[in-house]
Amino acid sequence: MRANVFQAVNRFGIEEVERPRAGAGEAVIRMTMTTVCGTDLHIVRGEYPVRPGLVIGHEPVGVIEELGPGVTDYRPGQRVLVGAITPCGQCRACLSGHLSQCGHGAGYEAVGGWRMGNTQDGAQAEYIRIPSAQANLAPIPDGLTDEQVVLLSDIASTGFSGAEAGGVRIGDAVVVFAQGPIGLCASIGARLMGASLVVGVDGDEARMKMARRMGVDVVLDHRQQDVVAEVKRLTGGGADVAIEALGTQQTFESALRCLRPAGTLSSLGVYSGKLQLPYDAFSAGLGDYRIVTTLCPGGKERMRRLMDLVHHKRVDLSPLITHRFKLADIKEAYALFGERRDGVFKVAIQP
Repeated sequence: MRANVFQAVNRFGIEEVERPRAGAGEAVIRMTMTTVCGTDLHIVRGEYPVRPGLVIGHEPVGVIEELGPGVTDYRPGQRVLVGAITPCGQCRACLSGHLSQCGHGAGYEAVGGWRMGNTQDGAQAEYIRIPSAQANLAPIPDGLTDEQVVLLSDIASTGFSGAEAGGVRIGDAVVVFAQGPIGLCASIGARLMGASLVVGVDGDEARMKMARRMGVDVVLDHRQQDVVAEVKRLTGGGADVAIEALGTQQTFESALRCLRPAGTLSSLGVYSGKLQLPYDAFSAGLGDYRIVTTLCPGGKERMRRLMDLVHHKRVDLSPLITHRFKLADIKEAYALFGERRDGVFKVAIQP
């Protein structure tokens, strides 16, 4: 089959590789759609290490091609969505509700639920092998298209989890730093959870325009104004919840400074290097601030719930797909997405 293979830092491309087969408890699906994710860029740029020869990608939508022994209540030809996080459903972490920290049948493993495009071959290919298939194959309801569900696999699940982990309550004021795909989904998630005011922060014109289109109440341009002061003015003293969705020292610190005392900082960003915590921004540790981190939940029940939101028209993320490419043109897709050209937001990939 054809697949997008990581070769070395800044080297990747389409290669002919062996088509996967389903072992016990596994499934193989024929890919019909996936995307290019910011994490894929981190991998290609060498900012997140993976082994050479790995097939990249972690957002599969497709049709069941093969079922391994022990997988029941599914059939070949069935359309399915698979979350970017594929928990085993049996380990201590999974049974305690921490699916993204899956221990693969044993205890806990940090980020252990993320396998596709990380520790095993991923979704930017014609076929993909799904581990722990019984826990991860989510049938797609009739009437929903690939484009309506593909973003649920990762960015919606991740973004919404930022609002969930932050404990957004009805009437809360929420500020979200960065309105890229993940941050915008965090903004949408905050609205779904009952926030009365959602403030988005960015400095990219296309992303700010998309945030307004998708219903973010106030969009602030960090290049033009003192964001911390403006958030405190808009909220009457500070946000109840701040969500950081970029992964830089500046955005983390600004998110912390935007909070009211006893507020919550929900961190979604992927950080590198050293992250510093200025003592004055959280009252020297005495301000009852809460800092939480999260990785998107996975598993078929998470995907079912997200697809129900789409099915019942509570959310429509299809406008976020701004560009479409064939798998053969994956390098062009990466270049466009990585350079943020032509107002790109999300790129869909079809075999």
